[in-house]
Parts: sequence; structure tokens; C-alpha cells
Amino acid sequence: MVQLAAWLLFPAAVWAQAHHPADPAALESLYRQALAAREAELGPEHPRVARSASDLGLFLKAQGQAAAAEPLLRRALAIDEKSLGDAHGLVAADRENLAAALDQAGRAEEAAALFERAAEGPDRAVAARSFARLASRAEGRGGREAAAKLYRRALEAEETASGKDHPRVAVRLNDLALALSDAREADRVFRRALRMQETVLGPHHPETAVTLNNLGSLLLAVGQIAEAERLARRALGILEDKLGPQHPRVATASSNLADVLRAKGDLAGARRLYQQSLAIDEKAYGPDHPEVAADRKNLASVTEEIQRRAGRK
Repeated sequence: MVQLAAWLLFPAAVWAQAHHPADPAALESLYRQALAAREAELGPEHPRVARSASDLGLFLKAQGQAAAAEPLLRRALAIDEKSLGDAHGLVAADRENLAAALDQAGRAEEAAALFERAAEGPDRAVAARSFARLASRAEGRGGREAAAKLYRRALEAEETASGKDHPRVAVRLNDLALALSDAREADRVFRRALRMQETVLGPHHPETAVTLNNLGSLLLAVGQIAEAERLARRALGILEDKLGPQHPRVATASSNLADVLRAKGDLAGARRLYQQSLAIDEKAYGPDHPEVAADRKNLASVTEEIQRRAGRK
């Protein structure tokens, strides 16, 4: 059998991924052939071998095979550290990739250490993602103040990497606002994100709707029910129009608007929207998903409140 050069095999893998995305076995075979060809052509320590090892590792990780991805991503990191030096941007990216695989495999402490090193590297886009992962981890452990500090660093890195008006900055702003304990500051941060998205993405973009939902939930929490309802209705309308009435994001928006209606005393309206959320989520996720359980809890709670009120009449 004639051995194909790696530069021929890798485009073949890219073509296969574009044209046959549902055939992971064929794609894995092509990525493995590309790695073997580059090893044969260039030797085991060449930087282009690191790229092929990384490509295969990232593909396996995307397929949920974190354990199989780990040694390939470690190999890419080791080659790049040796050939490029510890402070190179590509080395930071390798650390981020390996950290993500370890995190997927449930090895959170090892992952956090690598995310920390990646965040301090010269690539500000890598730093933004790594700080955000560390912030999410802190938030999950109840460290809201620590999470907010890390989200601030992710925001600063993203502004440097992408520019102050890039849509990715709006994502970082949303993350930060959700972690803030000061409602007034969170309001300002959400509104900055919303202005940016309305300008760059447009007022009817699904990501704009996400920020509308987030800001609406904050306003509901501080008692600004009328504006919360306006934003929640706008978000739901955008998502139904752009994603279709059965999309899981529509279920989230329906539930958010239901919360607002319940707070203003429209229990029947809230119940209809909770029922809508439940129907969408059951279809999307199945009966045993946590989102479905939350929907059932909301529906049961508002139904019980309706029955209590009816009993008092």
C-alpha cells in the first residue's frame, strides 16, 4: 500500500468532516492516518506532528472520549514545550486543550492547574476562555466573589483579544453580571452587553434575547416587574421567531416570562407558560432530564397556588 503524505491526508480529514459529519469512525481513521504519515515523514518530535496529535485528540474529546484524547493532547503539549518554549501562545493553547479533556474526564484539580497556566500565557483569547472556566468552577463551588474576580479577568483578556465591541465580549459581560452580588452593577453590565449585541448582532438575534432574559430576571428579582415583563416578552418573541416554537431556548424564555406573570399575580398565564416549557423540554430531553424536573416543579407549585386561592373564595 502506498503511504500518503500527511499534507494530503489532513485535507482529506477536513473534507470528510465537512461532508460526512455523522461518520466519526471514518474521521478518526483519517486523523490517525495523518498522524502516522507525519511521524513517518518528519519524525516523532516535529511541531507538525504535535498539530496532528492535537487534531486527533480534540476530535476524540469532541466525541466524548476524553481518556483517549488525553495522551495525544499531552504529547502535543510536550512537543510544543520543547520546540517553542514554555511561554509560547501555542503552548498555552495546548494547556487549555488538555485541561478541557481532563475536566471532561472528571479530573477537576489537574484541569484547574492547567487552566491557570494557560490563563497566564500570552494568548489573550486562550486566557479569556481559561479564566472563564476557572470562574465557572469557583461559582459551582459557591465562591461567587472569587468567580466574579475571575470573570473580570476573562472580560479584560477578551477585550484585548477581540476588541471592546466584539460579541464574545458580550458573553463575558453576561457571565460577570450573573456572578455579581451588587444588583446595580449587574444591571449596568447587562445593559452594556445588550447595547453591544443590539448594535453588532442586531435587536432580533438569539444572543440578544439571552441577555434580555438575563436582565429581565434581574429586574424581577429587584421588583421592577413591568420592565421585566417587557424584556421577557421581547426575548420570547425573538427566540420563537428565530429558533422555532419547539426549541429548548424557547422553553427557558417561556419559564422566565411565567416567573414574571406569577409575580404580578397572573397565575393562569404563568401556568400556561410553564406547561409550554414542560412540553418543549420533555420532547427535547426526555422525561428524566433536570430541566424537565424543574419545569414540573414550577407547574406543580403554581397549580397548587391557584387551587389555594380558589379554595379561599
